[in-house]
Amino acid sequence: MIYNQTVSSCFDKVLKRILFFSTLSLIFFQTEIRAQSILNSPYSYVGMGELDAGYSTSNIMMGGLGVSNSNGIYSSVINPALLARNRYTGFEVGVNTEYKNLQDLRQKQSVFGGNYQSLNLTLPASARWTFAIGIRPYSTVQYDTKSYRRLNLLGVDSLIYSFSGVGNINKLSFSNGFRISKEVYVGLEMDYLFGNIVRNVSTQNLSDGQYYKVQLENRNDYSDFSFKAGFAYRHAIKKDLYLNLGATVDLNSTMNANQIKRFAILDYTGINIINADTLSQKTSFVQNLPVSKKFGVSLEKIAKWMVGVDFISTDWTKVENNLGQSRALPVSNKWVVGGEYTPDFESVSNYLKRTTYRAGFSYQTTPYAISETTPYAVDMNFSIGAALPLRNLSYLNVSYQFGKRGTLSQNNLEEQYHRISIGLTLSDLWFVKQKIN
Repeated sequence: MIYNQTVSSCFDKVLKRILFFSTLSLIFFQTEIRAQSILNSPYSYVGMGELDAGYSTSNIMMGGLGVSNSNGIYSSVINPALLARNRYTGFEVGVNTEYKNLQDLRQKQSVFGGNYQSLNLTLPASARWTFAIGIRPYSTVQYDTKSYRRLNLLGVDSLIYSFSGVGNINKLSFSNGFRISKEVYVGLEMDYLFGNIVRNVSTQNLSDGQYYKVQLENRNDYSDFSFKAGFAYRHAIKKDLYLNLGATVDLNSTMNANQIKRFAILDYTGINIINADTLSQKTSFVQNLPVSKKFGVSLEKIAKWMVGVDFISTDWTKVENNLGQSRALPVSNKWVVGGEYTPDFESVSNYLKRTTYRAGFSYQTTPYAISETTPYAVDMNFSIGAALPLRNLSYLNVSYQFGKRGTLSQNNLEEQYHRISIGLTLSDLWFVKQKIN
């Protein structure tokens, strides 16, 4: 008994230290974390950039499934209404890494990088109300493309056109889930979006012997609130077997932002500025946002298995494409099919039986197209993963995802990616008054 109490006490100290240092890391090293963005993606020119899916590692394992399903251990980052099922205090942190191959009709490129996934704290406030505080990426811009144009028939004199963009928008969330009745849940999520994006367009003349680069810089600073509503319904078909329904909708279609434009002349390296002039002082503008509606249904056997389907519709029609194309962006749709299985949740002698195994598949039509003559790219991926038990209801979550976006034959650009996500879920009962028998 003394040994068990000692081990338990040491483990509790370790968990508290992890929580403490993770929080410090988020506060003091946010700038460095944000710098580790997603990999180069020519598709991130749209609007505020390529949107982060907003999933936790447990969702990624199942292709992103999570509108209707929640086991009450993991914090629901997709549907705030499902937070009301969490009766344990939970702390979650995760990171993503990605290896990507890009190719068009002329060249190939392989890149490797990563980004933080999320940091989330879930706290039950009462028997019917649970809230969560978290931070995660919202969108990322990172692209750098060049094109050449000859100025004479011999091709000796030429111009280089460069298009680049870099920046991150982060999301600080305060989510609430309420249990209205035994089967009905509602939720509201308030997000604070903040960050900046810089887009540059430049030309460099290779015929004058100076190789000066002339660049137009456009910086957008974002800072505003957005809201999302959620609904969930949970019906007992029979003992330990439940039918779950869920839905969410974004309540904002715009946000406020500021813009600064600058004209600059750089030397041949493209790094050192020779002369610069601000074209316009900080001006306010309204940024249009994509608006998503999500619907999900799942069938769940408590502590054993779950299968589900999600459908997501995102309206991009009012979002700027930043490529000067005349056609409006489309409404994109996404289907997700996934599930999980735990051989024996209460097994004491077999660790692998207590492990939860997950898999999923998603198919998505996207708003990304390189030109007006090419169709919008389709994104397909397959995911697998496992939740490895640590202690009580704490888990180490590991996920692998393989996917492809676009094809050379249709889109003139193809991306193949391999993603590994690692997350840590620490759950325990807090604020419980001790009782002595």
